[in-house]
Amino acid sequence: MKSLIHLSCAPINKLVPAVILLCCSSLFSQSVPRPGELIQLNGVTLQTGTGKWLTATVTFTPRKHPNAETAYNKDFVDDVKLTFYVAFYNKTREGNFRKEGKREGQQGGYAEPDLYDYYHAEVDIVTMKVDGSRKELHFLLSNDLAERDGFNRNPRPVGYVVEMTIGGKAIEFQDGIQFESGGRKYTQSKADHARAIQAFKDYCKEKSRDNQGLLVPAHMVSASYLQNAPAVRIQAPKNPQ
Repeated sequence: MKSLIHLSCAPINKLVPAVILLCCSSLFSQSVPRPGELIQLNGVTLQTGTGKWLTATVTFTPRKHPNAETAYNKDFVDDVKLTFYVAFYNKTREGNFRKEGKREGQQGGYAEPDLYDYYHAEVDIVTMKVDGSRKELHFLLSNDLAERDGFNRNPRPVGYVVEMTIGGKAIEFQDGIQFESGGRKYTQSKADHARAIQAFKDYCKEKSRDNQGLLVPAHMVSASYLQNAPAVRIQAPKNPQ
């Protein structure tokens, strides 16, 4: 992407190291997977109804094995973890702030992120087949919580974060983070949004601790949600003390 450097007049002792460095850089760049090359994030959708749950679905497609040459079975990727964070706008809290005389951005008031509710859950994937077919993981949030906090009628999330690791190493999704603030949509694929995206990601991780266990991997409730899922680890219920 940089402008070309003319080396025709360069001394040979300077030219050779430059060529070696160029070749090494080229080989290194080819060895680093591009976003979406290993696993493509297809999207995050939310479904609502009159029943018990709001359902968020994370869809992704395994494209390439990261270590096919040394894998136990090159057609399957093992030791994968997917973590999902989601934020909703709490209309009830906003109404209560206004009743108390608090205003956004004013001294003694509140900031926009104070109106978000953050949730997170993670799934251990024992193995998944690298066959180019889409996989789905579903997450459930109680509709009673959504109704209490005023986002059941317009359940589109403020934003979400999807993280994945393979063997403990992070996989970068081009659109793994998306959120909207002040009428502007921020995505991880736009470099000029990096600071705002990182702030949203940090908020998700910090604030979702208060809501631990409220966003539930759907297969923990019903195995029917595993129809298009990879092989996930299902934790056995803990024995009562």
